[in-house]
Amino acid sequence: MAAVAAAAGSLRRAGWGLLRRAPVVRCPLYPAQRAFQASALLRRISDEQKQELPPSSSQQRFESHPPGDQPDQEPQRSHHSYTDQGGEESEDYESEEQLQQRILTASLEFVPTHGWTADAIAEGAKSLGLSVAAAGMFHNDGSELILHFVSQCNSELSNLLEEQQKLVQLGQAEKKKTDQFLRDAVEARLRMLIPYIEKWPQAVSILLLPHNIPSSLNLLTSMVDDMWHYAGDQSTDINWYTRRTVLAGIYNTTELVMMQDSSPDFEETWRFLENRIADAMKMGHTAKQVQSTGEALVQGLMGAAVTIKNLAGLNQRR
Repeated sequence: MAAVAAAAGSLRRAGWGLLRRAPVVRCPLYPAQRAFQASALLRRISDEQKQELPPSSSQQRFESHPPGDQPDQEPQRSHHSYTDQGGEESEDYESEEQLQQRILTASLEFVPTHGWTADAIAEGAKSLGLSVAAAGMFHNDGSELILHFVSQCNSELSNLLEEQQKLVQLGQAEKKKTDQFLRDAVEARLRMLIPYIEKWPQAVSILLLPHNIPSSLNLLTSMVDDMWHYAGDQSTDINWYTRRTVLAGIYNTTELVMMQDSSPDFEETWRFLENRIADAMKMGHTAKQVQSTGEALVQGLMGAAVTIKNLAGLNQRR
């Protein structure tokens, strides 16, 4: 038994670890060159706006002193600042990364109108009082906005599951059966897409572009890992991987059904989800389970391909 446990541990580290080798994307990451370009863009915006402003009263007071009678100056402080459309400079030490996240969060309001595009990001920047040129800090394909939204939803789900776990531990709620817990967790996560459901096929097609797949897969594995963790999974053998792979397949296929579901409150989607969870719970720890795992992955990939092919048609039918 010790040898089996050791082998399972090695497989766990070598297998699922490959999928999660990169850190979970909680916010967009940029190469050094792109970060430099973004900083230069913000400085250019700031400089252009400052040129249009008259000297401030503090500048006039400083210039009125004779050369020998200038007051002591405070040492210069190194900090980040940015200039809004009114030409006022904020000195709240907000980092560039924090500013990017604020812009992306504000941009979500404009996705239903503009889609997952640079236009939505530009509108988000405007809503914060920033220049639309701030959209130049991001890629033009809208991928950073989508990944930001997915990461945000995953964090919200994790917080929800953690709160439910605390209520159970305090005796204020009953512990759910595993199948009901997973069904409710997947439904809760998918319901976060509803405000953007008409534009979600566009998001899926962008996430399936080759350069976005690693980040997208990383977020998916993190999400299903959280679901199984809070469901109480303590397996250390091959079932650890199988359960997460099957749940990922169920999530992806249910997501595809949801994008084409016109029933009230997505009733057909939740019925489909309930059936798939029930099927997964009935599977034994046999070769049949491994086969079903592979089928779930194939279904997810085939469904994603169909989504790209029918993207325009889906938007027209809704």
